[in-house]
Amino acid sequence: MEISYASPSFQNLSSSSSSSTTNMPSTRPVKIIPLQHPTVTASSSSASFFGSVFTKWITHFKLMTWIQWIEMLLPCCRWIRTYKWREYFQIDLMAGITVGVMLVPQAMSYAKLAGLEAIYGLYSGFVPIFVYAIFGSSRQLAIGPVALVSLLVSNVLAGIADSSDELYTELAILLALMVGVCECIMGLLRLGWLLRFISHAVISGFTTASAIVIALSQAKYFLGYSIVRSSKIVPLIKSIIAGADKFSWPPFVMGSIILAILLIMKHLGKTRKYLRFLRAAGPLTAVVLGTTFVKIYHPSSISLVRIA
Repeated sequence: MEISYASPSFQNLSSSSSSSTTNMPSTRPVKIIPLQHPTVTASSSSASFFGSVFTKWITHFKLMTWIQWIEMLLPCCRWIRTYKWREYFQIDLMAGITVGVMLVPQAMSYAKLAGLEAIYGLYSGFVPIFVYAIFGSSRQLAIGPVALVSLLVSNVLAGIADSSDELYTELAILLALMVGVCECIMGLLRLGWLLRFISHAVISGFTTASAIVIALSQAKYFLGYSIVRSSKIVPLIKSIIAGADKFSWPPFVMGSIILAILLIMKHLGKTRKYLRFLRAAGPLTAVVLGTTFVKIYHPSSISLVRIA
């Protein structure tokens, strides 16, 4: 049996179908599907979608209690109520002291990597920690300056102004403000899911390349002479080779000893269970020994960072 489909504009559909089916037996009914024309545009559909999402948000906010409002604005209220002071406070205090002591040289080095004065590294290292303790919600997120961000700041601002000018510092502060505003907007809109579109290979490659660039750019403190500022590997290697005649052995020896202390304490902490604390105490020990040595002997060939 032949079945014909047509729109309602075909006037003789019923008569033609009845005439065609009188001569042969019908085994199943004929279903007429009317032709439907789209009446809603893409813009109106997208507007209705955002309107429905906005309506859901408004409804959700109206149903929230005052306790939920406080927890949303001040997430610290969530963990304070369930915090076990007797079990956690002593351990957290020791961890806080260790991280705080390590944060001082770490933040200053990150400021130098970004082309700023060391004092700005302390500002960016201490202030965000107190702010995030009140408004933050993650227990695993590291707060403060990091090497990748410092390198990106240096790469962006190096083409606009010289690192020795006051304009460079002003631009760095403005850049930090703009990034903070963008992060606040993305946090309010819950746009963290966008990171799912960045593959692990891209993140791993970017991190590895940045680590190599950072290590080469910081080799001047290890070798004792200045090298060119660049975000590319080849110019850094050329600058290191070109300045080999200015090599200074006191910073190299001191850097090698501190590096050996870090590696030995890390190895002992991994291989022996009763010496696990050495793995975490290695950076702190290196900082204390290096600071003590420089304070006592005052070597002229080793550069010091002084903050007024």
